[in-house]
Amino acid sequence: MTGSYKFKIIDDLDDFHTRWSRRFRERQIPVTAYHFPHERAGGPRHDHDYIEIQLCAGGTGWQESALGDRPFREGDAFVLHPGAWHRHHDNDDVDSYVCGFLEDLLHHELLWTLDNPRLNRLLWRASTQDHNGIVAIHLDPPALARCVAHFEALVAIGESEDPETNPDRLGHLILILSCLAQGMEPLHDEDRNGSGRGADVSAASGVVHVAVKRSVALVNENLAEPWTASELARRLNIDLSYLGRLFQAALGVSPMQYIAQARAKRAAHLLLRTPMPIADIAEDVGWPDPNYFARRFRAHFGITASEYRTRHLSPQS
Repeated sequence: MTGSYKFKIIDDLDDFHTRWSRRFRERQIPVTAYHFPHERAGGPRHDHDYIEIQLCAGGTGWQESALGDRPFREGDAFVLHPGAWHRHHDNDDVDSYVCGFLEDLLHHELLWTLDNPRLNRLLWRASTQDHNGIVAIHLDPPALARCVAHFEALVAIGESEDPETNPDRLGHLILILSCLAQGMEPLHDEDRNGSGRGADVSAASGVVHVAVKRSVALVNENLAEPWTASELARRLNIDLSYLGRLFQAALGVSPMQYIAQARAKRAAHLLLRTPMPIADIAEDVGWPDPNYFARRFRAHFGITASEYRTRHLSPQS
């Protein structure tokens, strides 16, 4: 997913965005947002262990990512999944909104988004398939105005850790995601129904089979188990090959590919949010063999677990 560049998080007094990223890691807030009305400074290449949404409400800048170096202008938005790197630069009074939310929301409160073809592409397939974990979107003026209104409401909640604010946070996040999903390119048949061998098991409505939803919840709640595709199928009382086709139709990957990605992302999350030794993290995510864990983590993020932790948590690198 990542390239050969070096990750870098710089805790610079002028770089409010990266300081916010650090605070978001330290706080137990499921969703939060900030408004940067006159952004001129750039930033280093970096990624996150949460999902980030960036929206431009005015001005002109540039966003470099695995999609290339793209203009960041009024109506442009990017959704970046964990591990997807980006860098903003050459900002000319950019009026931007940034929202971050924990990927765990997808496995619980937002699991239903699997059934919506556009939200599936935005939140699931962009992460599981080889799309570099990034979705670029452009909103027309009416959609941008609606999206900004929901961002403003989320920004107004602030950084309060009061759990009473969580329903409002989640509600505004869903409305933001709805605006972004409507701004995506129209769906093709292969997007709506899956492709290849999986196409026959996904209804035209886009509704995802309950076995996939149960698998996602079961795996993410029990990552330490020694999962095999056969064991997952047995737990769900479903044919192994049929389960494979269901996963391909819904997520574009096999069950074991999904499990590997879930383990790598959980490992990244624990590296940044806990002081756990890497060996303990490896066991916690279901890769107890240190050498195997090292290979799989590097395959997903392009760097070792120790490098990932150091480059994201140290004040400078």
